[in-house]
Amino acid sequence: MCFGTCATVATAIMIMGACEGDTLRQDVLTHLAHDVITPAQDRLRTNAAALATSVDAQCSTGSTGSTGAPEAAQTAWRAVRADWSVTAAFAFGPVLEQMQAGPLDFWPVREATIEEKIAAAPTTIDAAYIDGLGTSAKGMPALEYLLFVAPPASGTRCAYAQALAADLARRTAQIADAWTTEHADALASAGHGSAVYTSEQAGLDAVVNATIENLYRMVKEKLDRPLGNLTGSEPDPTLVESRYSDGALPDLGHNLDGFAAIYLGADLESGGDPGLGALVAARDARLDDRVITQLAVARAALAAIPDPFATALTDRNAVQAARDEIDALRRLIKLDVASLLGITLSLSDNDGD
Repeated sequence: MCFGTCATVATAIMIMGACEGDTLRQDVLTHLAHDVITPAQDRLRTNAAALATSVDAQCSTGSTGSTGAPEAAQTAWRAVRADWSVTAAFAFGPVLEQMQAGPLDFWPVREATIEEKIAAAPTTIDAAYIDGLGTSAKGMPALEYLLFVAPPASGTRCAYAQALAADLARRTAQIADAWTTEHADALASAGHGSAVYTSEQAGLDAVVNATIENLYRMVKEKLDRPLGNLTGSEPDPTLVESRYSDGALPDLGHNLDGFAAIYLGADLESGGDPGLGALVAARDARLDDRVITQLAVARAALAAIPDPFATALTDRNAVQAARDEIDALRRLIKLDVASLLGITLSLSDNDGD
């Protein structure tokens, strides 16, 4: 047992936390809000608008290109998918408040549902019609199916694809507008007048919980599920994310890019811009080194998976190895970083390690 000495140490820790709260914590939240999250949401909005324009152009010319698919629209779709996958690392605030995740990114795709909705569509497919559809009939994966598998050149299929692209542009603009007009300032001013985050700790809780959730979904939904780990079954390539564009590996890579931006800051350099890692390094430099090292290991394991991802599932070793390294990163953030920073973990499926 100890009394005076322990009290002195506890007081020192409280003082350190208070000083940090007055400077570095606010710097980190401000940087992430204005220099990482908001610019990423703006890029997503811009590229989603460009995708809508590209699909409109495809349908107006009635051309499917030499490969039987609208190449320009496919490229535009991939750009939007990359941006969306980056923002998965900070999926809190507006995207949750507006309930956008389901309408934007329902997968695996239900092909029969999409075909049924196209067949039953009115002569004029407008925003109201798309808005009234269930999540399985719209969003990025549904548009991916149309652009990469059954490329539209005219008629109802084209009108449906145009309406889906316009819906993506509208929804991503709503998210970006919320960050630009309100939520970035709310996060940056956490504990200093913010109506959303009454303390700096509440702001950090939101950021860290979102990064953990991103890594959890990578492990459980994007790797464990197609591997068959959740059910003890054989690997199933129909459960792969972005399977029509063969985009599963890029999606996972962009998910890690989003995590890196949150942890390292906008410049992606340790010791540079004040990302989340700056707070970790200030308290435990060794833990910061472990996180950065594990991020590199996870990236390397992901890069070792041969293309195409759906085929790599049959020889599961490389995919399982990447899954394990990403999960090691998740556990490092959830168990060590969260504890170090005093994070209150949110209740979700990401419980029980």
